[in-house]
Amino acid sequence: MKKYFLIVVAILFLAWGCDSPEDDGVVGLDGPILESVDSNGMLEFNGAVINNGDNPVQSVYVVIVLKGEDGSILEANSVSLFEEGSDILLYPLEREFFNVSVSTDPARVFSKDVEIYYEDQF
Repeated sequence: MKKYFLIVVAILFLAWGCDSPEDDGVVGLDGPILESVDSNGMLEFNGAVINNGDNPVQSVYVVIVLKGEDGSILEANSVSLFEEGSDILLYPLEREFFNVSVSTDPARVFSKDVEIYYEDQF
């Protein structure tokens, strides 16, 4: 139980340290997200994000939340666009591709939400 509590606290600190995803955020999806099933039966989501703002941003994360028919969360997974701990920036009008794999049975997924988190470059 303590392990799960520490994981939840770590996720909350990560979310608190990043700007919240907003509809008018400067980093957004650049086109559709392609959904496929790989040879191991795992769902894959491929897409791109773009920085539509005037300033570079850092620590960009894409989060996929899969929900069942009753609205319950089946799985949530995230991917960093850049290597953890790097100082790489996403510059204005720059695009970066992402790939997120999840293990939930595709037949159980009723809907998905995509959120993008990032930090403004100071």
